[in-house]
Amino acid sequence: MGHYMFETEWLLTAPIEEVFELISHPEGYATWWPGVTESRLLSAGDENGVGRSGVYTIRSPLGYTMTFETRAIEVDAPTRVSTVVRGDLVGTGTYYLQSRPNGTHVRFHWYVSTTKRWMNALAGVARPGFSFAHRYVMFNGCDGMARALGGKLVTATSQLVEAPTPVPVVQQ
Repeated sequence: MGHYMFETEWLLTAPIEEVFELISHPEGYATWWPGVTESRLLSAGDENGVGRSGVYTIRSPLGYTMTFETRAIEVDAPTRVSTVVRGDLVGTGTYYLQSRPNGTHVRFHWYVSTTKRWMNALAGVARPGFSFAHRYVMFNGCDGMARALGGKLVTATSQLVEAPTPVPVVQQ
């Protein structure tokens, strides 16, 4: 398997509560996140959003698609949502939000392994391409979020951090 740890940071001129609301509702991602071709709710979860799950299909700028499900395992409104991922990717993803004087700072940790056979076979040579695709998709997500909230994108960065070991699979 290919193992990846990405760290993404966004700064948007939108209130933390509104950013949290968009991030917390996966069923709406396809309406504002370019590249997300499908997003639907599988389970609403409890009153805090724990257990909320959704399925997504994402079209990469390199032409391939990935479909995966996320399920919220920890929610601390409006500052954190942690999820487990399964499907074409397995692993974890956590959004951390901080209110700032000029908007909201979002930090996203995505620690995943690929499950598609062709991606795993090409992981060594295709890593730079997969990293590019991730940065592209994440930038479009931040830009789409800013537009959906009537704000502006101030900064957006995303980087691949080496993940030399398999992603621990979280069962919850």
